[in-house]
Amino acid sequence: ELIVMSIYSEQIEESRKYIPAVEKALRDTYFSDYDRDFLKTESGKLDIENNVFRRYDNSLEYVVPWVSRQVDLGGKKVLEIGCGTGSSTAAFAHYVDSIVGFDIHELAVQGARKRLEILGLNNVSIHVVTPETLLGQIQKESGHDQYDIILLFAVLEHQTIEERHQTLAFCWELLAENGVMAILDTPNILHYFDLHSSQIPFLHLLPDRLYAKYACNSPRSAFASSFVDVEKLECTQLEEKIARWGRGVSYHDFELSLGREYGDYLVADGFEPEMLSWFPCTVEEELLRWYVEEKKYDIPPAFTRCVLNLMLKKSSSGKREGACKYKPPVNKVFNQGLEEQVALLKEQLVEKESVISDIYNSQTWRTGNFFARQIRFCRKVKKSLTSAS
Repeated sequence: ELIVMSIYSEQIEESRKYIPAVEKALRDTYFSDYDRDFLKTESGKLDIENNVFRRYDNSLEYVVPWVSRQVDLGGKKVLEIGCGTGSSTAAFAHYVDSIVGFDIHELAVQGARKRLEILGLNNVSIHVVTPETLLGQIQKESGHDQYDIILLFAVLEHQTIEERHQTLAFCWELLAENGVMAILDTPNILHYFDLHSSQIPFLHLLPDRLYAKYACNSPRSAFASSFVDVEKLECTQLEEKIARWGRGVSYHDFELSLGREYGDYLVADGFEPEMLSWFPCTVEEELLRWYVEEKKYDIPPAFTRCVLNLMLKKSSSGKREGACKYKPPVNKVFNQGLEEQVALLKEQLVEKESVISDIYNSQTWRTGNFFARQIRFCRKVKKSLTSAS
């Protein structure tokens, strides 16, 4: 395993010399329509770093070895939906036979092509599509071929519900026998904080209209300003606008798209060493996992993580025998501390339930409630008489 990791590390170091050329290429393409002042801010500089080399490095350090646990990359055909500026595309292109990528952002695709040219990778073809023509174009390019690996890297959360379900079902059909579909860097809508888009707690859980009205409180000025004219938008327009910013995905999407047996296809759930190194467990995640286990809900642990990183594998029978099992995080001290917190919360809950029970059974509460009923009755009669007159 150390030898394998060193191979990917060497590839990262080898690519360092291309960083200046890649940055120039992306500034000429992808970043050409960005606000110049924004690119000078810390957020703008971080956006440049992420697109130029950080996402590429992360793909080589975490994603490629993670996928290679389930499938030998040599000689494989890969489909990537939402390839963006080609970070993960280029990372996989070093090791697979061929990749075909699709994205709706023309400038991003131009940047991806420049990156691949700079890195000397000629086993990739990338296409610009619209959301409406995405699946049809993929079918046209694929013909009767199937893919060994399908990558959905930070893309499902930017689709409408209908697009997302169609994409998952369509990709499952395109997957070859023993092929894997990898969902990566995708926010889980079931968590408390919207780190992905608004950076506001609970916003992503609200109804569309309330979501849009409250968006002005986001610390991200571009996000907040995009919802200023929300009152002018129809329901479908508003849903699409929120979706394009990225709201989140849950296990419900997979169950509706792939069937109730979707959990049987899971072969990686985000608790592997690579993913724990990339996305360490948080208190928030552990609380959701504890809640799911405590309630005995039939929800795979993969869908308790803040960010979804999971793989589904398709066997000749259409499903895998036995879903992957949860592996506790390596941080035992953290888990022990969390268990103590949960135990304390349980004790406090029992105490509060006892206090509430004592109040309900007390003479004071019963007497007060008796007189309160009369007051409520008088108010109700008065309201009825007023309405009748």
